[in-house]
Amino acid sequence: MIKGRIVKAISGFFYVQTNEGVITCKGRGILKKKEVTPLVGDEVEVTVTQHEVSEGMLELIYRRHNELIRPPVANVDQVLVVFAHQKPAPNFVLLDRILVMAESQQLPVIICFNKMDMNSSQEDEKLMKAYKQAGYQVLHVSAATGEGLSTLKSSLQAHTTALAGTSGVGKSTLINSLFPGFSLETGKLSVRINRGKHTTRHSELFQVNDETWLMDTPGFSTLTVDYLEKEEVRHYFREIEAVQEKCRFSSCLHLEEPGCFVKEAVNIGDIHSNRYQNYKQIIEEIRQNRRY
Repeated sequence: MIKGRIVKAISGFFYVQTNEGVITCKGRGILKKKEVTPLVGDEVEVTVTQHEVSEGMLELIYRRHNELIRPPVANVDQVLVVFAHQKPAPNFVLLDRILVMAESQQLPVIICFNKMDMNSSQEDEKLMKAYKQAGYQVLHVSAATGEGLSTLKSSLQAHTTALAGTSGVGKSTLINSLFPGFSLETGKLSVRINRGKHTTRHSELFQVNDETWLMDTPGFSTLTVDYLEKEEVRHYFREIEAVQEKCRFSSCLHLEEPGCFVKEAVNIGDIHSNRYQNYKQIIEEIRQNRRY
């Protein structure tokens, strides 16, 4: 058998990157009996059934280091979230959803703001600083000028990194600039609505070099975290987790409860108000989705 890694999965076919190239595989029936669903990112063993057309059978899936629910991928070391300084403006609610997901999986996150040659609003600049103060790695780069790319590239080396971010932020162009000769399909930016055309239709894993992998996936742009209990979310906002033990009640959700230290921290500016509003929005989204 040959060892490899699933780099793409479409309509029951699994594309496995091996030292002999990509082998298109179907899964053995034993995997279905064990109720194991192969995921992009899985480390596997395959047998080749037709050498001339590089087809084979998926025989074994190695134990996963981790498994994400949305998007459904496996063996991710970290998440790179890419937003633009402007055009389009950062979607901080989406960013916080991604951070909650990553915190729940104990996944490191790199927050990258591309297009630093464009000016952000003063309020956005303050919020960007709030993420850094919360302990996140925040990078400001420009794919157009090359500024900040060396630091970002070193952060990606020897890791499997899931790429996240809305369309139009320059994610594909950024990756293409980081690794010359390596290409992700780049969508053209729509000037009329300042949003890019979606180019990723399914999760796909790319091997940049021997130890560096990039996972391009559409699943983050529509991410919800309604698989979590609303009581869990407070633990995944770092600023809230750091001070919530000072609340009067240990079960405090930091909404309408009396004696809430978190709300006091928001009022005096120790916790950014936008982060707190996003926290409340995520709680409400979970509540609404649980009704249906």
